Amino acid sequence: MIKKIGLLILSAALLAGISARAELADRIVAVVGNQVLTQSELDQAYSKDLLGILKSETGAAVPISRRDYLEKMIEKMLIDQEVKKEGISVSVLEVEQAIDKKSQELGMSQMDFLQALRSQGLTMDQYRDKVKENLVLGKLISKEVRSEIEVSDQEIALYYQQRQTEFKSAEKIHLYHLVIRKDPDAELKIEQLRKEYLAGTPFPELARKNSQGEEASKGGDLGWVEVTALKPALSKLVEPLELNQISPVYADEIGFHLFWIQGREQGIQQSLDLVRAQIRQILERKQFDQYYQVWLQRLKAKAYIEIRL
Repeated sequence: MIKKIGLLILSAALLAGISARAELADRIVAVVGNQVLTQSELDQAYSKDLLGILKSETGAAVPISRRDYLEKMIEKMLIDQEVKKEGISVSVLEVEQAIDKKSQELGMSQMDFLQALRSQGLTMDQYRDKVKENLVLGKLISKEVRSEIEVSDQEIALYYQQRQTEFKSAEKIHLYHLVIRKDPDAELKIEQLRKEYLAGTPFPELARKNSQGEEASKGGDLGWVEVTALKPALSKLVEPLELNQISPVYADEIGFHLFWIQGREQGIQQSLDLVRAQIRQILERKQFDQYYQVWLQRLKAKAYIEIRL
């Protein structure tokens, strides 16, 4: 009898422990208006990055704590509540048109687009939900924020005056290329060819006879290219070159390269009229970010928010 009582007490204690742990795991971490957010919901959202903010556009990890992630979840809950309050909605047609537009922008067929979604762990239905959410948010923000945005001609002119160097067309060079692909003698071959050029052999002739690149038949002619469009290491190599000057040997995973510049065009200052629309977009984006944050703070100020994390 005593043994049975002991087992009952032990079982009760174990059940109480499990219950306590379950309660702790799903405790309320935030109250937003008439909604609650639990620990398990936060953990799931954070682990799966349901807000899509734990990676930058380049794919690099963005360090965000659970507490900061919770703040972003609260902001989304407030926005969702405001959407419901304002009665904002989008039609099925609007969603499908947005999806078609996106696939066209990417130059993808429907099948390729579906495959791209699968590679990101998304089904088409999940993607539709995301598109719908973004469209609804866009309508709300357009109503609440975009109406505040106003950019004057004076602001555009001042921005241009202060940053004229940003509105120069990119410098271009007429570039020629010779490559010897990797093999045991590749580096010796490229050095010998460089010596032949310095001794007087025209670069196009050397490239036509020796280059293993696709443009060899054209004497290595790559045409006119923007210096800023080149890989940083290559840009640094060719940018200082004078006309008709050969580069030092450049090595990469493909092999060994020589470059030669036949022509150069300096960047041309673009007129204000030419870049007016571009500047307007820059200033509108800046104002939008400012007004959006102000609007978000207003939502927080008028809502009941309690954080228990």
